[in-house]
Amino acid sequence: MKKNLLTSISLCFSLIFCLALPAAFADSTSAVDETTNVQYSITNSYEYVVKPNTDEWKKFTSTEEKVNASQIPQTILNKMTTKALVETVLKYPLLANMFAFNTKQEGFNAIYSNFNGLQELTKRTDAISELEQYQDKIGYLETTDNTIIAQGLYVKALLEALGSNSLIGSNSDITPYYTNSSVTTPNGTSVSTYKGLTWADHGLTATEASALQAQMVKAYPNATVVSSQNPSYNCHSYAWYSTSSTNTHWMNSASAYRTDGSYTSGTGAVGSKVDYGAGDHSGIVTYVGGGSGPNVKVKSKWGIYGVFTHNIVDCPYTIGSYSCTFWN
Repeated sequence: MKKNLLTSISLCFSLIFCLALPAAFADSTSAVDETTNVQYSITNSYEYVVKPNTDEWKKFTSTEEKVNASQIPQTILNKMTTKALVETVLKYPLLANMFAFNTKQEGFNAIYSNFNGLQELTKRTDAISELEQYQDKIGYLETTDNTIIAQGLYVKALLEALGSNSLIGSNSDITPYYTNSSVTTPNGTSVSTYKGLTWADHGLTATEASALQAQMVKAYPNATVVSSQNPSYNCHSYAWYSTSSTNTHWMNSASAYRTDGSYTSGTGAVGSKVDYGAGDHSGIVTYVGGGSGPNVKVKSKWGIYGVFTHNIVDCPYTIGSYSCTFWN
């Protein structure tokens, strides 16, 4: 569990102005990166061809399809000013995935590895400066609009990420407020957990967590929300320890359940545990069907978010290289 260094947004303008926010930030002049002498002539943010809340987006049955549809054409990406690039990254349809992993580093790395917009942003020498200016502008807004609230959280998370040389390719974590509990596997192996975490431990408020959850619902319209966001337990604890909504244990690793003989690998069936391997995610199989393509339904908790029922490949943990194994 990583302690996100996010704080509440100080706000003061109307919802009408908020909804027009990205356009208000547009710059009409080109820019030159003096360190590379590159001319950036595109000053408006990129409009993604397929967006959430559209019929085309709803037809996607895997996260990989969504990722592929959300890449920025290279001819545009190379010419965008950093300001336009920042606005484009903040509108990336899957940016809320950053909070769906056990650590913020894992979430950042997953998006960085599969989104050319974020890859380009990390190369810009003025990225932090432009993010700070964007943060200052949204810091004056007063709104209940979930998209704007989420953008404020994205900015803070990206500023923290880009300010650290260790985030890209790293899974290091910051020690949380306390580590004082454990649970046991069916064979009696002790597994360390964090007990009773609150939104404050995640650096969020309940309102901010709700705003982020709303973005996930838009990004994954074919998934069914089983329960709302919850700060106290995560996917590993839900799948391997307890599916109760009163579960208070956050478990960073469930490997002991697979290595001490409590479970054995096999064919997926209803009730099987699912290990997403490289995606560092766990779930429970709820349906196995026939036909072509992955036809398996899984119920799992997505980081700080709620519990979702979803197709096995339609979740934040199946982009890039991954492998699912089943345990009974």
